[in-house]
Amino acid sequence: MPGIKEPIHLAKLLAPYKGKWVTMTKDEKRVLGFGNTIDEALGAAEEKGELMPFLIKVPDESTSALLY
Repeated sequence: MPGIKEPIHLAKLLAPYKGKWVTMTKDEKRVLGFGNTIDEALGAAEEKGELMPFLIKVPDESTSALLY
């Protein structure tokens, strides 16, 4: 069906960053940086030349997630 994107499975890619803020490329295929704070993650992306990255907080084991 035109216009529908295939789902992106991030679990394996983000597993090392549990509990961290992570910046990713806009296509959500590569991690640009991470940190304990939003500023740290954004700073890492900025160092790589990306000023508007995809930003996500990766839940840790004690955090449940609502998937829809």
